[in-house]
Amino acid sequence: MWIVFRILVLSALLFAAMRGLLFWRYHEYFADTSLTTALLSGSRFDLKLVVAAMSPFLLILILPLPKRFSQTLRRFAAYACALVLMILLSLAVADLAYFGEVNRHISSELAQLGGDVQEIVATAFSSRLGDTLFGVGLWILIWWVWRKWVMPIVNVSGSLKKQWFQAALSLVVLIFLARGMVVQGKPLSTVDAFNGKGQAQANLTLNGVLTALQSFNRKSEKPLIYMSEAENTAFEQRYPTPFVYHNQTPSERRNVVMILLESWSYRYIDALAQGKYGVTPNMDALVRQSQVWRQFYAAGQRSIIGMQAVLTSVPVLPDRNTIGWGLEMNNMSRLAQLAQKNGYRTLMAQSSNRRSFHMDGIAQAVGFEEYYGKEDVPLLRSYPQDTPTYGWDYDTLMFVGKKISEQPEKPFFAFVFTGTTHEPFARVGQEFERYPHDPKGEKGLLNTISYSDWAIGELMAYARTQAWYDNTIFVFTADHTFRVANASNKEQFHIPLVIFDPRGKAAIHDELASQYDLLPTLTQWLDIREPIATFGRNLLDKQSPVLPIMLNRGETIIALTPQGEATEFRQQHLLSGSLNNDVRLIQWRMQKADELLQHNRWYENN
Repeated sequence: MWIVFRILVLSALLFAAMRGLLFWRYHEYFADTSLTTALLSGSRFDLKLVVAAMSPFLLILILPLPKRFSQTLRRFAAYACALVLMILLSLAVADLAYFGEVNRHISSELAQLGGDVQEIVATAFSSRLGDTLFGVGLWILIWWVWRKWVMPIVNVSGSLKKQWFQAALSLVVLIFLARGMVVQGKPLSTVDAFNGKGQAQANLTLNGVLTALQSFNRKSEKPLIYMSEAENTAFEQRYPTPFVYHNQTPSERRNVVMILLESWSYRYIDALAQGKYGVTPNMDALVRQSQVWRQFYAAGQRSIIGMQAVLTSVPVLPDRNTIGWGLEMNNMSRLAQLAQKNGYRTLMAQSSNRRSFHMDGIAQAVGFEEYYGKEDVPLLRSYPQDTPTYGWDYDTLMFVGKKISEQPEKPFFAFVFTGTTHEPFARVGQEFERYPHDPKGEKGLLNTISYSDWAIGELMAYARTQAWYDNTIFVFTADHTFRVANASNKEQFHIPLVIFDPRGKAAIHDELASQYDLLPTLTQWLDIREPIATFGRNLLDKQSPVLPIMLNRGETIIALTPQGEATEFRQQHLLSGSLNNDVRLIQWRMQKADELLQHNRWYENN
């Protein structure tokens, strides 16, 4: 047990020293950060890495073994831990040298080095010779300390009963550390480094080796190449700044409430799709009083893709990390952070558990000051079953409305992610069951939409009694659609966008739009005047050309053109449709966005 303790302490101290070197070497970048805070919080990432990397050998060291080969095996395991630590710290030195290139830690780049070993070795012994010698010095230091401080206590002593007790205790501690010191919910993730203090603070907290090794769990991120150099150059000349938007329209600084509705397909809202499902009377009423986009599409088919598109407007590209799984290390526009810098109170809530989808970390990563989950929401009504995994929409929406009313005088941006309409579908009560209950199928979804629609009506009734109502824009959209059999490519992504302004007029818009357009659009109502990076456009700007849009279905991309054509392609293979000019524009935008993201140049004004 004590040898494991010494290994962990030594490892933590060495990684803390590397964090201090990072702080010192790039002191201008980290000028507004707290090294003390990063050291304390960063130890969770360091120890998670060490325990995960050394786990087979640490298990050998803690478990009682037969005496006939115990000593030899334990010495082997102890020296193996030393070798693992030397390798990890070598990668930490490489990360230290790399950080200055793009102002973030190594990520998927590590998986791409196989074909460049010769160039890397040449660099290590030329321009990076100082870093190489420093790494060699670390190896010597580790080996010396290991021989003097770790190996002398490699053997165990005491009764077998005591050894088993120590082994059980050590195992619990190792599991705790491997989870990043998180007891409940999802284990520690990259996004947990964000504590509302900005990206530089998060980068100082993170362990670059951990971020790099985690990238091996994903597919290799080779650059996206869709066109020749000549075509690429022609597009770059035509669109010199394709992802920069600067709002210069005078604004009244409106409040914004955005509600992201789980699985609300366009087809289920009768006022939009002219259907007869009969489960959306409140939304139907809002549609008749709102600005509505009839050709609005989700960026993908998963909730996290919708979150990324709406809150950052960074494209979700094939085989690339999403927010919450590494993307947040890049410089990018973050909607809540922009609002907060502009004097807004920012709050986010989801009806699911706080750590569901790592949403607590994502909320901090995009700049929300306040974040609430199911654990924070008191139940306001009786239900025919226990609280489902994804929570109750009514109680969550009313909770947010009352939270807003606690500070009615301050401008605010509130974001709510609902969940009752997530499978398996809960029993919401007979008053909402328009169809026979089905926990997995469309009828179960429709019943939960009926309940969720009623909850929206209750929120709006409450809001109308509050002082902040008249100055508030209400944005209703969905994260993605509910998948139904035989749906067309377009219908698989077709979601509502209903924007209600108590002081505005109703309008119908038929131009093509997607979730990527929401961030630039909201900058106008939030009076955000600094340039932003976006894959979309401001839907309120009539001078902005309508763009073809990109829809993500894993490795397959669907390009929708303003003329209504849909083209499917995977890598450079055309699956359906034709490679017309609009589709080639989408492919160039994807290729250009990938290049900027790979070099952390997506948003250079951050």
